[in-house]
Amino acid sequence: MELAGGMSQREAGLGRLATHLAGLDPDTVCARKRLEHRIGPDLATLLVAALSRSVSVPLARPLAAVA
Repeated sequence: MELAGGMSQREAGLGRLATHLAGLDPDTVCARKRLEHRIGPDLATLLVAALSRSVSVPLARPLAAVA
């Protein structure tokens, strides 16, 4: 079976495996830093917080009280 890019499932799986193994290299930039570089630190923090089991960072800033 071929995928949208003309790649077989085996080729796609091997590509994902290679990417995973490259991430184990201690000289590789961590995923969080790559994400921050790609979408910015604020969005990266929100995304990581939303996807993590325990949220240590609030997902939104509290609204100021209206007088």
